[in-house]
Amino acid sequence: MMDREEVEQARQEFARLKESYRRAVEAALARVPVRNGVVSVRDLWLETSLPVDLIVELLRENGIRLPPHVKRVDVDQPLGRRKGGHGKRR
Repeated sequence: MMDREEVEQARQEFARLKESYRRAVEAALARVPVRNGVVSVRDLWLETSLPVDLIVELLRENGIRLPPHVKRVDVDQPLGRRKGGHGKRR
């Protein structure tokens, strides 16, 4: 069982990691495609390799600063194939 000091250290480490993830998402927002002011969570996932649920959590906590050219992030897009993708399905 963890004592109070270990619990506090774990909380601090989690907060530090979350802050680095937030910075990674903000940096990715400057690099991913923007369509009509909308960024796809799929593109953020591809750019950062962070789990989608973590990206969504960070966005919902309002800790992410969107660049001026980004109005919102579409978190409802499925992560499968893009519409209009090339190639045959088997």
